[in-house]
Amino acid sequence: MTNQPTFGLDNISALQGSLAGHPLWQYVASFVWVLLAFVLAYVVDWVMSRVLRRLTAKTKTDLDDKLLEILHKPVKLVVALLVLSMGIHVFAWPEWVEKIIAPVFVLIVAGTIIYVAVRMVDLLLAFVEERFLSGDAQLAKMMLPVLGKTFKVFVGIIGVLTTAQYLGLPITSVLAGLGVGGIAVALAAQNTLANVFGSITILTDRPSRVGDRIQIGEYDGMVEQIGLRSTRLRTLEGHLVVIPNKVVADSSISNISMRPNIRQLMTISLVYDTPPEKIREAVTILREIFQKHPNTHDALVYWKDYAASSLDIFIVYWCKTTDFKVFLASLEEINLEIKKRFDAAGLDFAFPTQTIHLQQPVAKNA
Repeated sequence: MTNQPTFGLDNISALQGSLAGHPLWQYVASFVWVLLAFVLAYVVDWVMSRVLRRLTAKTKTDLDDKLLEILHKPVKLVVALLVLSMGIHVFAWPEWVEKIIAPVFVLIVAGTIIYVAVRMVDLLLAFVEERFLSGDAQLAKMMLPVLGKTFKVFVGIIGVLTTAQYLGLPITSVLAGLGVGGIAVALAAQNTLANVFGSITILTDRPSRVGDRIQIGEYDGMVEQIGLRSTRLRTLEGHLVVIPNKVVADSSISNISMRPNIRQLMTISLVYDTPPEKIREAVTILREIFQKHPNTHDALVYWKDYAASSLDIFIVYWCKTTDFKVFLASLEEINLEIKKRFDAAGLDFAFPTQTIHLQQPVAKNA
């Protein structure tokens, strides 16, 4: 009793009586202690909202401002609860009071700390998005929600287990049971987990993005969605194909949308009766056509082969656009110009032909 904070109330004669076995001044002193707890919490809150906020306003980053905003009310609550918890121990109240109130304080403080930790995860993800993913909003939209849920669940589990251990609950046996159950769940959900890890691989490597045209295995189409379990592909025929992410992560992906241009191979066949000077004229005409067209560059035109029924001029050129419709329109213009120029020059296109020689057998002398 002598070690309790009396605040001088034990010298007041009107408070010398007792109630339920405890002096009246102890009740008043406990009330004063509660007031001091809230006053101290108010002082801490004032320091954080006035002094610290002025300091954070002078910095170039707003990270500290957001951190202060997160800690503002939780710190005020924790300070008040800690002081009240101390009051349970310094005053000589019955043991059953401590057994009831102390766990309640622990649960409130633990819940507040878990709340702050979860908010800190949001702050961390916002920092990562601003610092590292600001130029790739699509990747941030796909990756950050997955990371956020994972970290929040992890923080929640750690917080609950730590609180339970502090309260004296048998955490070891619970963890052992969870371990056995976790093994069973892991075996049953191994395909799902493989798809989740596959999605993480896709998000980090970024072989394709939504809207890209890719070739993966036997499928060729546009990526419509990259989810946590699967990737949705719209084929050129219009079919929707759902591919598990573990398959996507283990497959070779050809991203057609990422090519800088479109390469085209052509063969122009002339008849075998074409004289050498006409072949040279044909090559010159083709080179002029490809050099003058606005959507072609680096065209290679050479007479290459003596084919079975034609003299073949080999052409390879690169179209400056990656838009397939523009490429087809340019190819049509080139083909029309080739036909026009060749007809004017009297150059004949070859087509598959065969020459059959029939020899009449010589009759033998009788």
